[in-house]
Amino acid sequence: MNSPRTATGPSTQDPAAAEAVFLAAHLTLLTPLDVRPGDVVADIGPGAGAVTIALARAVGDTGRVYAVDNDPAMLDAVARSAREADVADRVRLVRHDLEDGPPPIPEPVSAVWSAACVHHTRDWAAAVAGLARLLRPGGVLCLAEGGLPTRCLPWDTGVGRPGLEVRLDEAHNRWFTDWFDQHTGQARQTGGWVDLLADAGLVDVSSRSALVDVPAPLPDHVRATVLAELAARVGRARPFLTDEDAAAWARLLDPADPAWAGRRTDLALLTALSSHRGRAPEAG
Repeated sequence: MNSPRTATGPSTQDPAAAEAVFLAAHLTLLTPLDVRPGDVVADIGPGAGAVTIALARAVGDTGRVYAVDNDPAMLDAVARSAREADVADRVRLVRHDLEDGPPPIPEPVSAVWSAACVHHTRDWAAAVAGLARLLRPGGVLCLAEGGLPTRCLPWDTGVGRPGLEVRLDEAHNRWFTDWFDQHTGQARQTGGWVDLLADAGLVDVSSRSALVDVPAPLPDHVRATVLAELAARVGRARPFLTDEDAAAWARLLDPADPAWAGRRTDLALLTALSSHRGRAPEAG
């Protein structure tokens, strides 16, 4: 929402197709929101709108979903998804950057969902506190942030030195740390997401994780997502890769190369996504 995404980064693939691969895990993570017909909810950083549509179906004809993003292209994608799913009358588009404070939603909401968005802001604590202020008494804020590194390839791919994907994780972390350090006014956090939720005044704070496990051989649509995600991660991490590792990734990501990962029968998708939730205290 405010920077290159670190979870499912930009790629040449249709964002909606990539979201579909991770949708089941996201639906598991947002279960604690307990969205019901007639509820008013907010989706902060909705991407192409896969979760927005799920929320719109859950709130029914009498509910509303506010989809908040600072990227007009993403809001257009959400609008298109809502029309195709026949729930456009339940979705309200809000263009807003979390750096400017909480979104201007005109009514208290019963649930706020945000996936891989808050960590793009300069002050995570301020962003979490702002989202918490959107809640009505008893409302729930759920942040999908963090998890485990994704594993798609074997330790030894036969290209370059073994451990290629592990070193990509390290290089990608250096990229994000460098991005973090370059932002003026970036606030350091001394605790985890559950601490930020508690510090925002929320109660019953907890975390949960969902496994994404698609073993080899991959279906074609998952294979396309995995290849696009690897390309996006390598593209961001390239300045921090050794020349040897960069050359190995170039071969693995080149469809014209005999070593192209798209031809591998052992390409897989294994990761875990985490979410952290807290509830606004009841009035009185």
